[in-house]
Amino acid sequence: MRLRKALALTAVLTAALAAVTAPTAGADIGNGGGARPAPALPSRAQASCGDGKAAAFPIGARIRGGPAVYRTGGEPQTWYLDLTNTTNSRCTAIHPVVVLTDQARTLRPAHLRMEFDAPGGTFPASLERSDRDEIIAVFDGGDAFPGYTVGPGGSLTVKVALAFAPDAPTGEVVADAALVQRKGDDGDWVGESGGYRFTVADDEDDAYGGGSLAHTGPREWAYGAGAVTALAAGGGLLLGARRLRRTPGD
Repeated sequence: MRLRKALALTAVLTAALAAVTAPTAGADIGNGGGARPAPALPSRAQASCGDGKAAAFPIGARIRGGPAVYRTGGEPQTWYLDLTNTTNSRCTAIHPVVVLTDQARTLRPAHLRMEFDAPGGTFPASLERSDRDEIIAVFDGGDAFPGYTVGPGGSLTVKVALAFAPDAPTGEVVADAALVQRKGDDGDWVGESGGYRFTVADDEDDAYGGGSLAHTGPREWAYGAGAVTALAAGGGLLLGARRLRRTPGD
């Protein structure tokens, strides 16, 4: 959807959030598990990637392969974001926007570093803190990265590296991803992933095993599930869109 119209759709998206966050069998939580069909919202018809008539997002997304535990001060750990074009048209200028939500809401941009691979090299994600205390990581890459291109019916895997500073707060974190198709000074919301849930642990804390897979079952709290939808309603993705806007002379 047009990001500049997100605030006007707050009521609609908030209602959709209740459906997204409700625990259901086969829900796309943990370390991915397949893109969840998006609820049919009036704004979805404006998606420019595809025929614009389908209720589901044109780009499916899944986070997979990430560790269950990150150590503060540790080396970057790798996970993957799979993008799948479910349409018969070519989708270009796709920029992922990752939303990181910790239970205590004490995580700050200075506490982490995120990088992503793209044609042309490896780029740092731009980190911002939203007014809901989530961390927004925008895969912009400046002028060197025009966004990903996914062919009709094709797929693409984005390699992501994530590390936490020695003074980062510990506890559980959920990472959700939204996909934004940049269109000049604006963008369309064209996809989202389920949550990747992991723990940030102190380097000297042996309570967590570093080799286990990320959690894939339900939790008694679901602060991260549906965070992307909530941020679109509350303006968080507008913040991300500003990071993607062209500078004078582009």
